Amino acid sequence: MSYADEARYGRISLFLLNVCPFTLRHVINDYHNKHGYTSLQDFLDKNKHDLYHILNRRCCCRLIQSRVTPMNRSQWDLLFIKNSSSCRTGYTGDCPCQYDAKPGVTSDVMDITLCCLFIKNICYRHAGINMSHVDTIRTIRNHIIHADSAQLDVLTYNGYWNQVKTALLDLANHAPSTVHTDTLSMIQDLETRTMNAGEFGEIRKVLLDQKRMEEVEEVCVLINILYICS
Repeated sequence: MSYADEARYGRISLFLLNVCPFTLRHVINDYHNKHGYTSLQDFLDKNKHDLYHILNRRCCCRLIQSRVTPMNRSQWDLLFIKNSSSCRTGYTGDCPCQYDAKPGVTSDVMDITLCCLFIKNICYRHAGINMSHVDTIRTIRNHIIHADSAQLDVLTYNGYWNQVKTALLDLANHAPSTVHTDTLSMIQDLETRTMNAGEFGEIRKVLLDQKRMEEVEEVCVLINILYICS
């Protein structure tokens, strides 16, 4: 494994871990601001039913089941807390009536995966967003996190970098104008910065931790689906 291969892997990883969430969070903030919500907390509280069914495919008190890929429990717990209320309809199962958005919650708690999920399932109402760009970012992120080794050849790296850059800069157009400028500046800085060999292990550890968490959550989702089908 060469330093250059590791540096390419580390650079694209930092792009996905740091730059992408910065921009995507601003897209989410712009969406809820333009739709009349006072804060992300306000938005979550008023849309918790839709979000609940991204988390959970079971029926709730409205007898509706999700048809989308579910949010995992750890992502839900970043945004919501369970309250002491019982369901207002008398429903005895778990339902969104029993949850509130966390006080003061902001998009800063969202990583790239949660940002992509949120934009795909909630912000699709935002006219003009090209959802294929969100798919591109999420797909390349998954390729990186599930890679067998922490290295990339030049051809693969250039392909990933250019695809993510194009997608992210287009998405930045759905946020305040300064976000596009800031995103481009962050990308250019990352393109030219020297990668310290000591960073590689830390980056790989972050990605492996995320991979392990996702594997656990996938098992939980499978159990949930089997419960529904039983």
